[in-house]
Amino acid sequence: MAASYTGGDLVVDLLAAKGVERIFSVSGGPINALYHGTVGRPVRIVHTRHEAAAAFMAEGTGRATRIPGVCAVTLGPAITNTVTAALVGTRAGVPFLIIGGQAPVAVLDKEAIMSFDHLPIMAPVTKYAARVLDTDRIEEYVETAWRIMLAGRPGPAFLEIPVDILGGPARSPSMADREDAGSGPGLNPDDNKELSRIIAASRRPFLIAGDDVHWSDAGAELAETIDHFNAPFFTARLSRGAIDEKDPRWAGVGYLGGNPALREAMASADLVVLVGHDMEAGLGYGDLISKSATIVHCHPDAAIVGRYLRPNLGIVARSDIVLRAITAGPSPKRDRDWCDRIVTMWNDEWSRIDALGNEANNGIHPARLTTLLEAAVPANTTFVTSHGNIDFWADAALRISPPGRYMRAGQSGALGAEIPFGIAAKMEDPNQTVIVIVGDGGFGFHGLELETAIRYGVPLVIVIYDDAKWGAIALPQGRSYGNEVEMDLPHRSWTEVAEALGGYGEYVSSEDQVAPALERALSSGLPAVLQVQVRSVESPYVRFHS
Repeated sequence: MAASYTGGDLVVDLLAAKGVERIFSVSGGPINALYHGTVGRPVRIVHTRHEAAAAFMAEGTGRATRIPGVCAVTLGPAITNTVTAALVGTRAGVPFLIIGGQAPVAVLDKEAIMSFDHLPIMAPVTKYAARVLDTDRIEEYVETAWRIMLAGRPGPAFLEIPVDILGGPARSPSMADREDAGSGPGLNPDDNKELSRIIAASRRPFLIAGDDVHWSDAGAELAETIDHFNAPFFTARLSRGAIDEKDPRWAGVGYLGGNPALREAMASADLVVLVGHDMEAGLGYGDLISKSATIVHCHPDAAIVGRYLRPNLGIVARSDIVLRAITAGPSPKRDRDWCDRIVTMWNDEWSRIDALGNEANNGIHPARLTTLLEAAVPANTTFVTSHGNIDFWADAALRISPPGRYMRAGQSGALGAEIPFGIAAKMEDPNQTVIVIVGDGGFGFHGLELETAIRYGVPLVIVIYDDAKWGAIALPQGRSYGNEVEMDLPHRSWTEVAEALGGYGEYVSSEDQVAPALERALSSGLPAVLQVQVRSVESPYVRFHS
């Protein structure tokens, strides 16, 4: 007879206390106790079609809510199916918890059916990976995982819980008050004084806002800082949507490949302020920054500050704290001609998009399609993109407005996150509009999760940019080698797939059809697919990096 209160019940109670409302999962016998633990509790199982999609949905929940999402999968290949999402989350700095099943403790390391030693696989792609071998220690491990996920630069965690531990008798959680992961130290007086001195002396400054602006929920502080700073600024990755990108001082996306204005700013600025971000590959590790420029680097994780490039001033503090300190200090002296030139470079780069229309019936330019979509949706729509050629067109063409309505899998280069991210975002806020932008190649990864959206009544809109090609590889391959090898993807009727599953589908081939089709998709009240014929055009990002 099953215990009246099990490890599965305990796990669910602990997660509920953290604010978790959903566990994304693909079922398996070793995690039955966890499923049963949700009965009568305020945590719901969302059963997906693939473990990778479940993990991506957990990651998407973390991005959307700043509370780690959770997925639970059975053992062996189910756990290895979550590795890609864990890698994406680690590279992106997104917290979510993967709970994995395991064979009974008595047969560990005896090659039980489906069993495997998961920790050596999961440890390199997570911030924390552990195995729970005692029901009395479940609470300890969950609390440890939670603390580590959120400390410094966030990231995913993995907990393996054998079937007899998850199903064994447990004690109710203590629910004792615990300190949160903390925000790192604030500015000391010397740092504050030096920050003020550096800013006051600058004439050609710019600011890059990064991921921790999102995690610190520092959008209001960023807006105040930009008004005070009154100089060009760029937004990188998760910070997009923290501030209105229609601001006349916004100089574009915060990565070199898609933004010549950022390249010029790095080469000619006398002050670079990097707030809440890594000097990552997308910023060229800072190699383009003028040797005469002063660099200020701020992040709550001391391991991030000064990595790859030593700053003149490194500050270990949360972004909201740093931004308030900047606003409280003097403004830069500003070379107005230089500041205007940087912003103008960005605006000139993308203003020509408005003139790009159909060409010889070959479809809509992908950047133009993005501007048409953006013009046709309500304010504060959530957009989701990934890491393909069409995504780089869309990413740069979008102008994201608060509050934080943008999700993009990018750091690891993984396709497949788009539709799961969109489902998670829509589940968290059913009243928002969610537009998933995906290529015809990327749709094939988790397109069947459309059925999950239909089953749970999640009416998002998936817009397939269909150029019948693996564009991110095909276009530079053709440019470099003079031909393409096995790069074509024949047109398939994904709209009919959507309709067969019970959703809405419509094919679009010209600009004038975009807005009406989108309106019909949104008004259908169903998960929808708009399949749009687009031109196969190499994005600036792909050209820069190939």
